[in-house]
Amino acid sequence: MAAVANPSLDDRLSTIRDRLVAALGAEGVLSEESAAEFHDPYATGGTPTPRPVLVVQPASVEEVQAVVRIANEHGIPLWTSSQGRNFGYGGGAPVTEGVIAVNLRRMNRVLEIDEQGGYAVVEPGVSFHELYAEIKARRVKLWISVPDLGWGSVVGNTAEHGLGYTQFGDHAGAVAGMEVVLASGEIVRTGLWALPNNSLGARAKRGFGPSVDSLFLQSNFGIITKMGLWLMPEPEVFTAGSVIIDHADRIPMLIDALAPLVQDGTVQGLPLIVSAPEPEGGRCEPMDDTTGKSKLQKLSATFPPGRVNARISFYGHPSLVAAREEIVRAAVSHIPGHTVDLRTYPGDVDPTKVHPLDLVPAGIPNMFLLDMLHKHFGPSVGHFDFSPIIPFTGEAAAEHEAMVQQVAAEYDLVVGFGWIGQPRSLIGISMILFDTSDPAEAANARAAADRLIEMAAERGWSEYRGHVTVQETIASLYSGNGNSLRRFYSTLKDALDPAGVLSPGSHGIWPGSHRYA
Repeated sequence: MAAVANPSLDDRLSTIRDRLVAALGAEGVLSEESAAEFHDPYATGGTPTPRPVLVVQPASVEEVQAVVRIANEHGIPLWTSSQGRNFGYGGGAPVTEGVIAVNLRRMNRVLEIDEQGGYAVVEPGVSFHELYAEIKARRVKLWISVPDLGWGSVVGNTAEHGLGYTQFGDHAGAVAGMEVVLASGEIVRTGLWALPNNSLGARAKRGFGPSVDSLFLQSNFGIITKMGLWLMPEPEVFTAGSVIIDHADRIPMLIDALAPLVQDGTVQGLPLIVSAPEPEGGRCEPMDDTTGKSKLQKLSATFPPGRVNARISFYGHPSLVAAREEIVRAAVSHIPGHTVDLRTYPGDVDPTKVHPLDLVPAGIPNMFLLDMLHKHFGPSVGHFDFSPIIPFTGEAAAEHEAMVQQVAAEYDLVVGFGWIGQPRSLIGISMILFDTSDPAEAANARAAADRLIEMAAERGWSEYRGHVTVQETIASLYSGNGNSLRRFYSTLKDALDPAGVLSPGSHGIWPGSHRYA
């Protein structure tokens, strides 16, 4: 859905820019050249996305308030990102034309780390790399949970229901209090943070009355300017590695063996189960020169070894870790031809001593996956991500993989494919790879994603997050009871932001003036 045309916008931009420079300083309003990155970095003629008319970078909550008030006065919408590096879902690109992008990278302070309480309070510009470095600099015995790439925002990833792989891998579930700027410019602090002279910090996730934190995740009801997050105590030891199988027909056996172990907590954190079809000519290794090799061979070099590789981890006292490992080995012992490949480290291990595949389950931010994609597919590689939630059963996983591989073959593409295991469901992560220098291949990637969304909906599945260009499509699937859920979201939007100033259309949420049909 496009924004309402505003022919006078160009005439007003100079005045708006002057107001923003006065509020933020010249350093807070980016030049056209500096603002170029705040669109979809993988966009081509085949996968177009809107671009903002201006980019601002406030450095404090007071400056965020000023931006919101100026936007209201001039009737121009904002689009907020934290780091803007969520590339597989559109980066910092907005849903609509004619918006000012509000990027929060300059709000990059780690405000509090409490080792005894096991939490941190951060601003939205703090990356996983930066939070990890601050914890190490303070010699605090806490671990963070990290996604596969460590350059993104801790708050931004959490706000998008992002996931990591340690015991606090459900990042949204680790939230304990927020500070939020509403469309009116008013500041709201949630939970116990609303108490004057609050002495509890982020020690509890809820205070008195309804818990509203989730309303500000995957929504456009406010701009998050601070967040409390629970962190994991540094374990005495941890074990990480993989269960590997080399036959696709054994996927159901592996999934069904792991499901009860994730649900009962034997496997700690969130396992990542990666699937890579066997290429003609054989698999390649990460450090191989894959120049001239097929796309599937390049994919095999990018991903962990094996037809299917289930990354698992255990944390804590050595005796408990050893017991968990023994239970897992027994649980998968019936799978023909399986391999269990595990490594054990002290909790305070030097990151340089950790196997690259174990960095993420060790809570160590890194860029290994992106480095491997660039090494084997080249610097122009892009990906359009499709990530449905499916049942944690072998039958559903096999059906999901067959569906994705069928569509990939139809469009002559390869897909970096796998599942993240949650206690009762799997998230099917599908990186539809394409060459951003090839508009036809980019168009095929987008068409493949559209087809997969349609096929998933036929099975009663939906994505847990989505690229900005398909968020409206995904939201439209939640149409039960006469669109009652979407009407509820619009009711909240009209109450909090009737003019639609904050990220209009984000996650399919619109004010009344732009409401879906």
